[in-house]
Amino acid sequence: MKDVIKAHIDFSDESYELLMSIAKEKQVTRNQLIFQPGKPTKKILFLTKGLLRGYKIMDGKEHTHHFYLADWFATDLNSFLSNEPSQSYIETIEDCTYFEFQKDDLLRLYHKSHQLESLGRLVAEKAFLITVEKLANMQLNNLSQKYELLMKTSPDLILRV
Repeated sequence: MKDVIKAHIDFSDESYELLMSIAKEKQVTRNQLIFQPGKPTKKILFLTKGLLRGYKIMDGKEHTHHFYLADWFATDLNSFLSNEPSQSYIETIEDCTYFEFQKDDLLRLYHKSHQLESLGRLVAEKAFLITVEKLANMQLNNLSQKYELLMKTSPDLILRV
């Protein structure tokens, strides 16, 4: 996790130690719900191993909106930031290992470390850019083009789900 963060922002050993002081490492088997709708999301994960799927249920059907890959953060960011009840499920597709961080603990640390505050902003910015890219993909590409893009950007994903 430390190397992944350092690849994106200037991040000291002290900031990493602060972050890890609130981390809880967890291992979860496949097909487990980690997030459920109905309550505000109060945690964020850093996935170190495995694959997660985010989805919503509309008209009785599951609609996948995101796959969370190892070496990045996972949460229902809309609920996490707005404190509104989540509308999403996030489940394990494979056995997963992750670090879990509670929102209140992170907010407290943001006051202690500018680098941790920058990390929070980075996560939000990256999520925003992914959302914008997905929206453009939905609006501008036909089904064949969407499949080609998926195979270009995440060729092993099809084999994993």
